[in-house]
Amino acid sequence: MKTLLLIMGLCVSMLNAQQLTGVVLEKTDDGKINPIIGANVYWLKTANGTVTDTNGVFRLPINPSTNRLVVSYVGFVTDTVTIVDQSKVNIILKSDANKVAEVEIVGERQATYVNYLSEQKTLVMTEKELFKAACCNLSESFETNPSIDVSFTDAITGTKQIEMLGLSGAYSQITLENLPVVRGLTSNVGLTYIPGTWIESIQVSKGVGSVANGYESITGQINVELRKPQKTDEKQFFLNLFGNQDQRMEANLNLRMPINDEWSSMTMLHASAQQTKLDGNNDRFLDMPLYRTINGIQRFHFSSHVGWEGQFGVQFVDDQKQGGTKDGYAMDKTALALHPSEYAFSMNGDQLRVWGKTGYIFPQKQYQSIGLQWSLTRNRQHSIFSSHEYNANEEAGYVNLIYQSIFDNTMHKFRGGLSLLYDKYDETFALVRYQRTEQVPGAFFEYTFTPGPEFSMIAGIRADEHNLFGTFFTPRLHMRWTPQEDWVFRAVAGRGQRTQNIFAENMAYFASARHDTIMPSNTKALYGLDPEIASNYGFNVTHYFTYDYREATIAVDFYRTVFEKQVVVDLDASPQMVKFYNLNGESYSNSVQVELNIKPIEGLDTRVAYRYYDVKQTINGTLRERPFVAQHRAFINFGYATEREDDASAQMLYDLTLQWFGHKRLPDTQTNPAGLQARSTSPDFVLANMQITRSFYAGLDVYLGIDNLLNFKQNNPILDAANPSGTHFDGSLIWGPVYGRTAYLGLRWRM
Repeated sequence: MKTLLLIMGLCVSMLNAQQLTGVVLEKTDDGKINPIIGANVYWLKTANGTVTDTNGVFRLPINPSTNRLVVSYVGFVTDTVTIVDQSKVNIILKSDANKVAEVEIVGERQATYVNYLSEQKTLVMTEKELFKAACCNLSESFETNPSIDVSFTDAITGTKQIEMLGLSGAYSQITLENLPVVRGLTSNVGLTYIPGTWIESIQVSKGVGSVANGYESITGQINVELRKPQKTDEKQFFLNLFGNQDQRMEANLNLRMPINDEWSSMTMLHASAQQTKLDGNNDRFLDMPLYRTINGIQRFHFSSHVGWEGQFGVQFVDDQKQGGTKDGYAMDKTALALHPSEYAFSMNGDQLRVWGKTGYIFPQKQYQSIGLQWSLTRNRQHSIFSSHEYNANEEAGYVNLIYQSIFDNTMHKFRGGLSLLYDKYDETFALVRYQRTEQVPGAFFEYTFTPGPEFSMIAGIRADEHNLFGTFFTPRLHMRWTPQEDWVFRAVAGRGQRTQNIFAENMAYFASARHDTIMPSNTKALYGLDPEIASNYGFNVTHYFTYDYREATIAVDFYRTVFEKQVVVDLDASPQMVKFYNLNGESYSNSVQVELNIKPIEGLDTRVAYRYYDVKQTINGTLRERPFVAQHRAFINFGYATEREDDASAQMLYDLTLQWFGHKRLPDTQTNPAGLQARSTSPDFVLANMQITRSFYAGLDVYLGIDNLLNFKQNNPILDAANPSGTHFDGSLIWGPVYGRTAYLGLRWRM
């Protein structure tokens, strides 16, 4: 075997020695260096040549008769280079502005698309996709996405959660421009801290993410890109107003302000409120809590145009909620003790977040750069669920230093760096105080191998030293293979680790009479529980084809997540209790999805998907289905847009989304008295949402929509609602919508 490897190594070395490898680049007006794709490269006075690939790289056999190389590309001055070093060369072409007249290429980008060249299947949801629904915040941005489930956590707080690959959204890493954001104390409510009109795009990746972004990603990564102050195509003024029939009102204002040639800024403001008490199912409880939210970001961007680039931002959120019974929602503990049939819920939270990025791209080596990312966050939360009280404070810090370059040529890229994650928690639940500080310094290295457009691979590993759990390693691998231009195969494998915040992530169960019981397995660890560790494997294939001259795709995904360690949230042991303990047995999730994107007629975008989940966990010694997970889901989205004759004409956009959810297993309540038992499984149900948008030529859009068009609701969502102080009260057994058909109206105005 050693002899065979030596021979192969010698052959590769001889092959490399007999060919010239180089990269063809351009220097833009602002000083940036970009690769030129498809440039012609050939030896002078010969027919021996090639073209550059997607990275601007070319490989050409050495010609012993000449050392003069000709490089040409439309719109650039043809250059003839004398080759001295016959192993590698970098060539920068100069633009020839007098040679080519301006050509305008008009095309249409899909509302949601997958980067064809990416090693990991990353779904990019653009503004066009986000505007298919009201999309008031990030938790409501996935209504038209078949890969992510959105549901209410309970019938009291009005909080929405997401799920990916059949597991809670806490197992997906959620980042804001590649900085961790929805985690820790905000893992339950943080999605509402990112208004939809602030979002430029969302990148959704299934499976483990890059080691450069940390070790916490297990089932996927959701990266949110905000609107950029430096983008000249971004309107300087953007106003969004929204209101629905329940008098939920929202206003968003984005102001982009160029300061000078190097500095630009953007202010993004959000205010929302609902102060109308609604009880559509007549159970005396408010269907949605009364709330008021103030949210704002101020961000700055700097570019020196000679390699240096940076940004700085600050965000403040103030979020106030009140819910419960219509007469008792504002009562304090003393008043509630005198009125046992009333119930009060309140949640007061605020967040202050400061972040920044600084990077330098080496002017003559555009493939070489160094960057520093950092963020500081302070979260405070005070929640009361009648008999449950939860107070928490969090101070978090994150620093990530990344250096990237190449080995010899851009066929071999690498990036590596150092990171530090700091979390300090101070929680008090049911008069018991829990304090901890996590300090996790780490190092990572990632290698990208791209021998050609047909194959690419990213292999990464990181090592972290946790002050509570010791040293651990996180390996990850992503591969892409394109045997033919219209077929793309991808595979991913890796592992992740995370610390569960059992109170912040399971706040839905506070909306009940359940008492918490922690069964420690490691008295030195957090809450007496070990961290969660899981491996994730995935494979997907995408086929590109045309239907009646229009582009279409069909994709099949399979992902498997296997837990080595997990914190089990046991709701089945007793309807009056929620138990937390470390896994003793199996726990896994299998996910299969088939998705078709096609235009059956011009102007009609159609997305059809079916998804199957097999999600099981050892609960109380028995391997069984995880609760609240629909094994089957079918999805179809229609989007039709009329043609806009010219810039002065209006356009109509119509969107309809239908979703069918199969049954879900519900926690066991059979020990409750007759009449106070929930069903063992939920029924199948269908949800439908629609929206019509009138897009005017003056940058004004007016949209009208209806959520839950079929008016399907979960009947009696609260168990024993008449006796909230009793031992059988439970508002956490939610498997479907808690409120019915809702119409809304809004406008977007850009100048």
